[in-house]
Amino acid sequence: MAVSENESVATKKPKLTAYVEEGVDKAIDREAAKERRSRSQMVALLIEEALKARGYEFPTDSSLESQDE
Repeated sequence: MAVSENESVATKKPKLTAYVEEGVDKAIDREAAKERRSRSQMVALLIEEALKARGYEFPTDSSLESQDE
């Protein structure tokens, strides 16, 4: 998985690139369609859920904003 910066995207979030099996790719598309999410949104959600299940905690967007001030 690679992390890179992409100035042409409308977000400051890091970009990830991954190679997955065809079945995983299709499952992501199906789940994204069910939840009316983009592929990118679905993958981000799945990664976050998997990491939380492994004990990681992430700050909320509002707590990040208060740290920047």
